[in-house]
Amino acid sequence: MSKATVILLAVIIVLIAVFSWGCSFANIKINAAYILKTDPEKSVIDFLKSLNTKSPVYVYDNLLSVKDKDNISKEKFIEELSLILTDIDEVEILKTTYLGYEDKGNLVKVVVEFKVKYKNSEINKYKKYIYLVEENQKWKIVFEKTFI
Repeated sequence: MSKATVILLAVIIVLIAVFSWGCSFANIKINAAYILKTDPEKSVIDFLKSLNTKSPVYVYDNLLSVKDKDNISKEKFIEELSLILTDIDEVEILKTTYLGYEDKGNLVKVVVEFKVKYKNSEINKYKKYIYLVEENQKWKIVFEKTFI
């Protein structure tokens, strides 16, 4: 191999390594931020990520409280949430803040700020209070109180 080819290969390898390390560091930073969140905040983040990935089954199976599941069938919930998600292109989480327990009951409250980019290119920023209840050592979103 010529000296120029060896140098070119070395440069390509270095660039690939730098780009892959950069991506890994970004993922580590995102994962570290998630790890530092409270468990209720993690449930809210999981919920919004599920909306972003169009995963209503995950939301129903993992984030819906028993009381809310008693009020709506899995099929109906998935159908309705899927319909809502057809208009959404992307959900971006900006900030979550754990606000602690409510005065009444065993609910906790998390405030989340996020942006939604719709299929029609409209972008809206939202600030929403999400109520959660602990069931079997997992935090579930109380849809009835949060969205109704």
